Amino acid sequence: MRPENAVVEEVKLSFTPKQGKYIKSLPLHATQKIIIDNDDEFVITLSIFITYDFIQEILQYGDEVKVIKPDSLVKTIKQIHENALRRY
Repeated sequence: MRPENAVVEEVKLSFTPKQGKYIKSLPLHATQKIIIDNDDEFVITLSIFITYDFIQEILQYGDEVKVIKPDSLVKTIKQIHENALRRY
C-alpha cells in the first residue's frame, strides 16, 4: 500500500542473531537484502514505503530489532517506545 505523496526509502534494520534466523526464513519484504549475518547481529536493508503497517511490523520484534536508517524512522520508533514507557 502506497501512502499519499510517499517515496520508496531504504530501511536498514539490525536484529539479534536469533531473530535473524526467523527473518531469513520468512523475509519481511521482497526487496530484503542481507548485509550482515554473524554471531553478533543480523542486518538487512529493504526498499519500501514506510507505512503504518510496516511500523507495526517493526514494533512486534520488540527489543530484538534496532532501526538503523532512515533517521525519520529511527525517531518514529524511538518516540513510540518512549510514549509507551511513560504509560507505566
